[in-house]
Amino acid sequence: MNLEFCINAEHLRKALTEIEAAEANGFDHCLGVFEITESGIMIDETLAHYSDLLEKAHPTRTDLDWGRYQGVSKMNTFKDGELIPIVHKNA
Repeated sequence: MNLEFCINAEHLRKALTEIEAAEANGFDHCLGVFEITESGIMIDETLAHYSDLLEKAHPTRTDLDWGRYQGVSKMNTFKDGELIPIVHKNA
């Protein structure tokens, strides 16, 4: 089954920004999740908006897949198979 939809630049940038931030913290297999918000007969009538990040540090290992809405890749780095909490200077 193939689903085709259009994404505008704003939502694409949001997804890429979050994916790149997660990659910088060692989460190299995160995926952007897009929600179809409008559908139609023509491809440009089927629109999607960026929803959130599927946080993963490995492509297949489920123990390194934190799913959605966790914020793990924002609060930790992933290095040598370990989660390392990010220490903020103001903390």
